Amino acid sequence: QKTAYEIASCLVGSEMCIRDRDRYAGTSQRYSQRVLVSVAVTNKWPIATTDISKAFLQGVTYEELHRLTGEPIREVNFYLPSSSVSALQKVEGFADFNPNTEVLHCDKPGTGSVDAPRCFSMKLALCTEQLGMKQSSVDPELCFLHDKGKLVCLLTKHVDDLKITGPREWIEKVCSHIENTFG
Repeated sequence: QKTAYEIASCLVGSEMCIRDRDRYAGTSQRYSQRVLVSVAVTNKWPIATTDISKAFLQGVTYEELHRLTGEPIREVNFYLPSSSVSALQKVEGFADFNPNTEVLHCDKPGTGSVDAPRCFSMKLALCTEQLGMKQSSVDPELCFLHDKGKLVCLLTKHVDDLKITGPREWIEKVCSHIENTFG
């Protein structure tokens, strides 16, 4: 028998409860931030910071989430507020949108969705892995990049805010790759 909280938390049409969902948002540990600064000072490397714009709109899709985790594909739909219907009807393909009989379907989680932080973190991890960066075994939001066995870059993630250190050319290479992925 479920408590009122468990019943209220359950998703419509799903046996999985919201509180059971992974609400992970990538935030590096304080000691990881200290490691990055210490390595930068020791090597006389600059520290760059960057922010990924509209991060929670840029995560993996529900299809990609399914492929990466094996979790069931989420079916997420929402009602459009009546004050927004006329604006949507100006978009090509939505001229005959009827809010009384239709809902909008989400291919990927957006800002405000419980899945958005995790899906963004997954896409950012895929992006840094493509560069050859490895996650620390004690903090997956601290990433290392080695070239020919030598450390050339460190990166910490705080959701969509990144700190990067290394020789300038490596920082630029990392930033360029992130920009190509996220804009």
